Amino acid sequence: MSVFAITRCVYDDDIKNELLDIKKLSLRILERQKGFVGVKQFICEEMNEMVSVIEWETKEDHEASMESPDWDTVNPTWMALTKGGKITFEFNLFEKQ
Repeated sequence: MSVFAITRCVYDDDIKNELLDIKKLSLRILERQKGFVGVKQFICEEMNEMVSVIEWETKEDHEASMESPDWDTVNPTWMALTKGGKITFEFNLFEKQ
């Protein structure tokens, strides 16, 4: 049964280009993960907001991906931006019925 990880990120104007670079790198990482099906990304520039809908074959595939060392290259940047108040990040997991 497919599961969908839906993320919402609101960002400060001054980090938009950095955030887009991180998103591109994140996409390359996602594509290498077991059980990854696809992703749709949406940007609302007027509100400095990005939403991603990431589809996984199973919840276990999603969870295993989140523990992958592949993310070690981007996690420090995400954490610094979040702690520095440059972005807010929300995440929810949904199962397809």
